Amino acid sequence: MKLVVMLPAFNEGESIANVVAGIPRKLNGIGSAEILIVDDGSVDDTVEQARAAGADKVVSHGTNQGLGIAFRNGIEAALSMGADVIVTMDADGQFDSADIPRLIEPIINNQADFVTASRFHKQYKAKMPWIKGLGNRIFTRIISYLLGQKFSDTQCGFRAYSRQAALRLNT
Repeated sequence: MKLVVMLPAFNEGESIANVVAGIPRKLNGIGSAEILIVDDGSVDDTVEQARAAGADKVVSHGTNQGLGIAFRNGIEAALSMGADVIVTMDADGQFDSADIPRLIEPIINNQADFVTASRFHKQYKAKMPWIKGLGNRIFTRIISYLLGQKFSDTQCGFRAYSRQAALRLNT
């Protein structure tokens, strides 16, 4: 199985090298792991830092097109790289890449096609500005109410997709 870890990035030159360097390359059930950066028009040294830290592929937008376009283009690129499993995570260092094995385990074991983390779990300490945390919690409560289910972090960017799930995202 091939894993592609995709990081959408916009002006993350200060943090991206540490994030890329911290991504594990040897994982149980994974034959190869590659790192894909989707640079969304950064004007700093994001691309140079990512490449120097070991990113395998960089897709660059000439201008900032927004997270949605970066995500879509990243999924397409990861699929073209032959990904069986795709992990998405933010390039700002708010997630612990050591959690990737736990995140992908249900996919590798054919128990799920999609897995998401939560920055508000008791064992995980989110690194985000308080205003974003407040907005996240309010939006999550609205989604939980509307869907009649209990969610803790509907905007978390630390996710894993099987190839089959990723193929259905962009259709």
